[in-house]
Amino acid sequence: MVMTLILLYLYYLISRPPGMPAVQSKYMTHLYSIYGYGTKDDELLYRPTDVCFDDEGNIYIADTGRARVLKFRSGGQFLRKIGRKGAGPGELMEPVGITTSKDGKLYVADKALSKVVIYDRGGHYLSEFKVMVPFKPYVANGKLYLSTYGHVIVYDLKGHVLAKWGHQGRAEGDMDSPSGLTVGKDGSVFISDTLNLRLEAFSRDGDLLWVKGKPAQDIKAADRTFGLPCGIVMDDKNLLYLIDAFDNTIKVLNTKGAQIATLGKQGSREGELNLPSGIAYDQDGVFAIADKFNDRVQVVKITVE
Repeated sequence: MVMTLILLYLYYLISRPPGMPAVQSKYMTHLYSIYGYGTKDDELLYRPTDVCFDDEGNIYIADTGRARVLKFRSGGQFLRKIGRKGAGPGELMEPVGITTSKDGKLYVADKALSKVVIYDRGGHYLSEFKVMVPFKPYVANGKLYLSTYGHVIVYDLKGHVLAKWGHQGRAEGDMDSPSGLTVGKDGSVFISDTLNLRLEAFSRDGDLLWVKGKPAQDIKAADRTFGLPCGIVMDDKNLLYLIDAFDNTIKVLNTKGAQIATLGKQGSREGELNLPSGIAYDQDGVFAIADKFNDRVQVVKITVE
């Protein structure tokens, strides 16, 4: 009984709000936050860049600053560390993008080592393959979609290339360090073209469908549609949720690119954001947000009609 109470108290310390009530908004309700799995410095998250769910509702966090992936239960209870810092097989240096497949495999894009590492459900290393500067992997329709520095590459789930499109550049259809990618039910691919400050939509065959936003001359440009588009995900209502890091918000759009709502604001309280980077959807309106410069992952309920 005493040990149970101790464990519950430690979990409270890890996931508690930092001193003030959570900030709630019309569309977004803060559920809980994950700061790590203990109270020591190396047990806390440091600059988490991406987040994803598996089919059991478990949460995976790309803890980029500590060169590892952490796995938690759907309620925030810690399960395990995956990967360790290094340049060898199965090791990580800069994990910036993660996704899972229906059979429980975890795919980790390591930007610094230019590779994608595959682990099993238990976090054991299976294999890896090289690819120049990968950003965001996403599994859909039995395929692995991957954004790189200037391309989208489609693989089978073992890492064999099936298709590739795009070029690094500023013209429409080109990309520059696209850090977010998601796939619709019809196979459409939506890309956060990060350094070009826009959102691009492609058909399942890689044909450009539409573009929202455009490159800007500088950070203060008045005609910027987005501050810095990063992670993106689609819910079961076919709405897109785009992380705008410099704006410290989540932009909600339909599949034609029309903006419906803007959620969040800058700050360090629960429910506020500080240069967020990744977002994942579970079910029933539950999302996880990699709140990068607040060194945490926030789990929230979003209800946008």
